[in-house]
Amino acid sequence: MDYKLGIQENALDSFHEALSKFREGETSENRAFKFAILHMAHFVELVLKLYVMSVDENLVYSKCFRAVAKRAKADEINLLQAYEELKNEGFDFEALISSYPCPHTITVDDALSLAKNEVCQVTGVNFVDQEFIDDIQWMKGLRDNITHFQFSLPPKDVRLCIGRLVRGIEEFIDVFSLFNLRDEIDESEAETFDKLADEYTQMVAEAKREVQDARDRTYRGTRKKHWVFIDWNVYECPECHNDTMIPDDDSSTGYKCTFCENEESDDIEIPCDCCGTRYHQDDLSTWDMDDGTFENRCYYCTGQYYADKDD
Repeated sequence: MDYKLGIQENALDSFHEALSKFREGETSENRAFKFAILHMAHFVELVLKLYVMSVDENLVYSKCFRAVAKRAKADEINLLQAYEELKNEGFDFEALISSYPCPHTITVDDALSLAKNEVCQVTGVNFVDQEFIDDIQWMKGLRDNITHFQFSLPPKDVRLCIGRLVRGIEEFIDVFSLFNLRDEIDESEAETFDKLADEYTQMVAEAKREVQDARDRTYRGTRKKHWVFIDWNVYECPECHNDTMIPDDDSSTGYKCTFCENEESDDIEIPCDCCGTRYHQDDLSTWDMDDGTFENRCYYCTGQYYADKDD
């Protein structure tokens, strides 16, 4: 029996493979992101073609699309307007492809050029924004380099771009009522999809990944028994309430949140300039050294401990 997939089933099959490879890339090696991009690019291309077919099934074929593009150029109107004019005139699109057993289909750029003309009748706002288009073009360029030549794969950029595409394509599918993407997600990939579909969740995950990467760099090559001597801590950020405040040489406080970039926290511990013991900044006293410099001194090094004891 032949293995057959309709365009929607074909698209979803690639999407699940993209989610699977994305999850693999997060948990094992960056190499998997290469295949996540390839599958995601295929999914996006087929969804765009599915949209074009929702306008007219014949427009997904290059010869029919070129006829519309030719009319749009001649009349100096957009593609949707040109299509409507031809349809109202009774133009026979099927006749253009009837003699071809397997006619050539349009490109991603063709589909986007049609979708860009879709405007909300109430607000006048374009349904497809430029950021979504830019992400598709970035992914398409990377896909082409992977397929045809050589490539550089920045994992963080890939992760963030795939997340934006998942959110963008879910909205695109919903706006044009193509199908319900969430209802089609396999249970095994639901967690990955939910993380990518929610911008906040993905950005928190990315911030925590930066924390882990920084920790790995700090302790790399050091025996575990010596870790206690390394001055490296993670604090909960008081602004976003994530455990993402880590040491940062460029920060005025020595720490910065990898999620919201906040640098201030009462929990940050700094060493006493006299004994070296770490305390919360509020627990240290500023000690005037009479030479124009100041020291942060703890309760013991200021002598206050002994004064209180004598009392």
